[in-house]
Amino acid sequence: MLWNERVEVFTLTNGLTVYHQYYPEAVAGVVVLYRVGSAYEEAGKTGMAHILEHLMFNGTKRYGPFSNYVEAWGGYDNAFTDRDITLYHTVVPADRLPDVLRLEADRMENLTFNNFGAEKSVILEEYLLSENEDDERLWTEVFAHLWPDSPYSNPVSGWPEDVSGLTLSDLEDFYGRYYTPNNALLVVVSPYTLEEVRRYVREAFEKISAGSGVRRPPHGPPPYRWFKSVTVKLKRPRRFVLAFRLGRPSLKYNTVLNVFTRVLDLERSSPLWPLVEEGHIEMFNVRNYEYEGGNVVAVIGEVSPGSTVPSDRIMDVLTGFVPRKNIVDRVKRMFKSEFVFSYEEAESVSINVALTAYLYGEVPSLSASLRMYDEVSLEDLIAVRRDLGSAPSVLVMYG
Repeated sequence: MLWNERVEVFTLTNGLTVYHQYYPEAVAGVVVLYRVGSAYEEAGKTGMAHILEHLMFNGTKRYGPFSNYVEAWGGYDNAFTDRDITLYHTVVPADRLPDVLRLEADRMENLTFNNFGAEKSVILEEYLLSENEDDERLWTEVFAHLWPDSPYSNPVSGWPEDVSGLTLSDLEDFYGRYYTPNNALLVVVSPYTLEEVRRYVREAFEKISAGSGVRRPPHGPPPYRWFKSVTVKLKRPRRFVLAFRLGRPSLKYNTVLNVFTRVLDLERSSPLWPLVEEGHIEMFNVRNYEYEGGNVVAVIGEVSPGSTVPSDRIMDVLTGFVPRKNIVDRVKRMFKSEFVFSYEEAESVSINVALTAYLYGEVPSLSASLRMYDEVSLEDLIAVRRDLGSAPSVLVMYG
């Protein structure tokens, strides 16, 4: 397969940036990523990005529900909203690529907001009945303390009282401001040539007018160095998150953070595992989350019954453990294998290209990406330890 080819890029006159990755199978993956999420919402009107994600599937002035067409063609589609972005992804047989592009262009311009009231009710009900309510509360507190002066502190699904008060006019204004070609990027993964993709994209999108510009959310500088402990009441009273706010200087640094967190996440091989053996915690995960405003490295876990969160011990491990070369090499092999395997699916390729392009403005070839993992050194990982030691951090736990 020709995966070592670099992703091809072009931009339409209306500002839509398009990335094409050759894919040697008879399927096409399409992603439309809008640079808008919950962090772009005004105070008192949270939840708009999430509701709009739902409404985007309900039809336009020309077409009925989006998924009906995709399923009829033998494909599948989905979407998600986060703090910075809303991302729509679709996979169809390759000969249906022009049709999907027409549908995507039409819902970028001609949404009818069908079933607005019903969708709002569904989202409120999901919020109240969600099994993930505890996780939502934990993460809301994490962001509120790591970004105290930023709309990152709002929950992605919005505050229920705000969602209840949203009007159709609110959603129409939000859509008109942010769902424009110059505030989006399009990814096409297909067996077509660049010239063919360029023609299909122009036919679908080039007549859409550019927007007048959008408001970028204030993320502010990192707060002064502190460690803060926050207690919340939970239905599952043993959950905790210990999180650190780091910068996002480069794709290479993010690759280092991925290796660092995976080394800590390897259960019995992890330097955190003794806390399980000693009965302090029952489970843990260590993750690196990427955002426009920076990276979040987090330890997520559950303490044993009758125990408290061993925050000092966890901090000591994260800022002082000595990476073992054999474990680091094992983790790098794992990432490389996962990366190569992800290129077997058009959906994962298209989403990976979209997120990398959005966050870093570049999409390395497969061989260049694998090389980045090879080049991660023990010194790089030790530097992350130092970064964590001086980073703003917060522990959010049960009470």
